[in-house]
Amino acid sequence: LGPGALFGELALMYSAPRAATVCIASPECKVWKLEREPFRMVLAQHGEQKYEMYQGWLSEVDLLQPLNHFELSRLSEMMESELFDAGEDIVVQGQPGDKFYILEDGTAAAYMLGPDGEVKVKDYLNKGEYFGEIALMINEPRRATVRASGSGASVISVSKEDFNNVLGPIQDRLLSQIDRYPQYIEFL
Repeated sequence: LGPGALFGELALMYSAPRAATVCIASPECKVWKLEREPFRMVLAQHGEQKYEMYQGWLSEVDLLQPLNHFELSRLSEMMESELFDAGEDIVVQGQPGDKFYILEDGTAAAYMLGPDGEVKVKDYLNKGEYFGEIALMINEPRRATVRASGSGASVISVSKEDFNNVLGPIQDRLLSQIDRYPQYIEFL
C-alpha cells in the first residue's frame, strides 16, 4: 500500500472480523485511525452529498424517470465520475458492454464502422443524455463507438451489475422500446 491508501474499511462497514493483517514494510509510517461510528458518519454524509449533487438532474434523465427516490439514491451511490479527453474513446464498437453512461458535462459522438469506414451517427450534446444501456440489456457487443468530442466529456458510469440491480424494475419497459432506437443502417 502507498500514501493515501486505506485498509480495514470493510470490517467497519459490515461489522465483520478483519480479513487480513497489515504490516509496516518501511522504517517510518504515519497512519491515521478512525473509529467505527465516525467512519459510518463520514460514509453517510458522503452518500447524501453525492445524492444531492446528482438528484437535481438524475430525476430528469428520461430513462430514470420511473425510478423512485430510494432507487435514485441507490443509483447515485453506485455512480463513478469519469473524464475523457477530446478524441478519447468511451466505448468501442464490438467490445462487450460493462458499463452504462450518462453525459454529465461536455460532448460526445457515436460512430459506427461499416464497409466505407467510420460514420458519425449521433451527437451527445446535453447533460443527461445516456448510452451503453442496449449492450447491457441484451448482452450483446457494443453497436457503436462513443468518443468524447469538443473539449472532452465528463460522464458518470454505472457497472453492468449495478445497472441490472437498480434498473431491473424498468428493464421490461426498456426492452419493449428497444425497437425505437435508430438502427443507423442507412449510415453504413
